[in-house]
Amino acid sequence: MPSLPNAFLFTSLTFLSAAGFGGRLVAGEMPAADRLIFHGGVSGLFDAEKPPAFATEYRFGRKWIGLQPWLSAGWATDGATLFGGGVTRAFALDSRWEAVLGFGPGYYDRHEGQDLGNHLEFYSFAELSCELRAGHRVLLRLGHISNGSLGDSNPGTELLTLGYSVSLP
Repeated sequence: MPSLPNAFLFTSLTFLSAAGFGGRLVAGEMPAADRLIFHGGVSGLFDAEKPPAFATEYRFGRKWIGLQPWLSAGWATDGATLFGGGVTRAFALDSRWEAVLGFGPGYYDRHEGQDLGNHLEFYSFAELSCELRAGHRVLLRLGHISNGSLGDSNPGTELLTLGYSVSLP
């Protein structure tokens, strides 16, 4: 069960690892256009129950010190929902491939889903995407949801999703 230090450590190491690849990863220039991202897959990746999960994300094209804001709404077939937002940082791997790291807070409502211990949860993710044609990308994302020990319990959960991203006019 991750604690606040563990959740912070996981997120920090993710970002520091990306920064450590400075010689191989070059900060990517994301398209100026906003993006709409649809992704779905499995939640509870390492848990006994693995309900399907789906999300829609709006990623703003405008950057601030290399960070891009995003907003997201997600739903799992067990009724759990997560609404949130945060920032991402993209790294170009070559002309078609990029890696993206993201982090942000969200509001979680379990309904019949897993009890994550709090309504305030933090979502961090690492994503790898490939450009299919101008403005269209396919992506694979590994995410982690945790309340950072702000609740009475903090089981956390992981998600693995496949997605499609399109630039908006």
